[in-house]
Amino acid sequence: MEHPKLNIGEGEIFRSKIECTELEDGTPVILPYFVMRGKRRRPILLLNAAIHGDELNGIEVIHRIFEEIKPEEISGTILAVPVVNTLAFRARSRVDPVDGKNLNRVFPGRKNGTVTERIAYHFFEKFVKKADYGIDLHTGMKGHLLVPHPRIRVVPGYNPPIEHARALGTEVLFYHEGHPGMLNVAAGKRGIPIVCFEIGEAGRIDEYFIEAGVKGVKNFMRYIGMLPGKVEIPENQILLKDYMEINSSIGGIFYSKVKAGDVVRERQIIGMVKSPFTGEKRNIYAPKNGFVLGIRSQPLVRPGTAAAWLMGFDQGTVLPPLQIKNNRNDVKEVESRTFHITKERGIEIK
Repeated sequence: MEHPKLNIGEGEIFRSKIECTELEDGTPVILPYFVMRGKRRRPILLLNAAIHGDELNGIEVIHRIFEEIKPEEISGTILAVPVVNTLAFRARSRVDPVDGKNLNRVFPGRKNGTVTERIAYHFFEKFVKKADYGIDLHTGMKGHLLVPHPRIRVVPGYNPPIEHARALGTEVLFYHEGHPGMLNVAAGKRGIPIVCFEIGEAGRIDEYFIEAGVKGVKNFMRYIGMLPGKVEIPENQILLKDYMEINSSIGGIFYSKVKAGDVVRERQIIGMVKSPFTGEKRNIYAPKNGFVLGIRSQPLVRPGTAAAWLMGFDQGTVLPPLQIKNNRNDVKEVESRTFHITKERGIEIK
């Protein structure tokens, strides 16, 4: 079985690909990969993007990491797969339209399964199992613009630690129920911490979210000792659980009154829907005090269409300072905008 080439020399960068299966016409299905070797071989950090083929920001994040970081700056190895789901990427789709399976629900995959299950199997066996840590780069679906945040997935019998997610340096962390076939759940159960990092929206390349992704990856590398420098952590990180879809009650055009990342009070107007045919208007209100995790960016809605995604502060926790173990790097506390806004507005985080 072919595996990625990790035994490169100190200070080297290597790019190649691995074939993992084939299509009906014999066309190979590949996993492209990059390797950067620093002063030492370990730790090995896996970076991957486009598990869903239309989630593009993470691809550019990986390229920027390889452009901005020099091998001599790092202690360890970066192993990166910029496009995991090459078939979905080619189809400009979330999933392979022929297979139809969600790649992030079938890990660790099946050696003799469908094409998507075989991609999962080869990626897991040849890349994930080589890693000491990982960052799985995602975006919201098309029309779902998400503020940069890590997602901590829990399933019965598996409750991961949150320290690695905190090391990305975001103000808000999202803790909720996952699926056994998700990459970070399947890897975590095998003792490989992989953080799911959401940055932006599918089908778009957005510089703001790319920069946030690069910053988060570098921060994580400092946390695990791969890069020198201080780990920037908000002075008050907030852990929020679950989320609510705030739906439109009528069909029409959605006009947002808030942005992803905003703090809203109960009964605050999140947006307005107007019928293009009758002119009828209907406001959408926040049902509770909360954090706007995401906002709808495609304005056409039907009754029941989600216009925003809200995480209530009634299920929130302000986390204690992050401690770094066995690492020479220090923590640099930076201002937490979200926490200060909640204090100014008298919103209690329980």
